[in-house]
Amino acid sequence: MKNKLILLIFVVSANTLFAQEEINKLTLERETLYRQYKETESLSTGLFGNRSKDDLQTTIDALNEIIKKDNEILDELKHIQEDSKIEFTNKYNDLIHQNNELSDKNRELIELTERHKGYSKENHQILEATEEKQILHISLLAIFVLLTIIYMVKYFSLKSDYKKLKSNNSVS
Repeated sequence: MKNKLILLIFVVSANTLFAQEEINKLTLERETLYRQYKETESLSTGLFGNRSKDDLQTTIDALNEIIKKDNEILDELKHIQEDSKIEFTNKYNDLIHQNNELSDKNRELIELTERHKGYSKENHQILEATEEKQILHISLLAIFVLLTIIYMVKYFSLKSDYKKLKSNNSVS
């Protein structure tokens, strides 16, 4: 996208420079035609030092050439203006496109953030449930170990008492 924009700017800049050179060339040609017109105005080859019909026609032809050159300059200026409008429209469209892309990316980022918050909350709840289960298992294990110890103590105590009784009964 950036490469396209840089290329477009380069082409338009080169086109603008070329158009400006064309305007400068046409302006110089017009100045030459204007000097020729001024020279034809000073012609007076008619009777008694007046201007002849040919002198007037030369002046008219010079003015017509100036008008043609002015029209060429105006056409070139219109062309530059149209190119400028096209360039502006293209830049505007590119900016709109970039804005839309950024808006889409921003929307995606917001969605991902919300999803992440949901996952974090869900993970937190899962961790709490796991911790509660773990505490329950440890508590049950501790109770089982305690009961086993009590049972073994009671068992050996009774076994010891039984042996004493048995040995007392055999002796008696």
